[in-house]
Amino acid sequence: GEGAIRGMMLALRAALDARRGQLNPSTVAVIEQNLRVIDEAISQSRAALAKDPNSRLLNDQLDRTLAKKTGLLRAAALLPSA
Repeated sequence: GEGAIRGMMLALRAALDARRGQLNPSTVAVIEQNLRVIDEAISQSRAALAKDPNSRLLNDQLDRTLAKKTGLLRAAALLPSA
């Protein structure tokens, strides 16, 4: 569920934060910008779901967006050092 995904994202975010000094600063800036865009999409999806909680489309959209965030964090955590 979303709780497991949230835990995974927190762990991946911690791994990224721990490696921040080893990564190219421009790469980190791009990753951070992409995460802000994804977080905004997640917020918008949750707001829409609050109004229409049974929407399969909105639930699928939220799931896809959470998967994108997890994928980005995973890729960022595995980037080679600068």
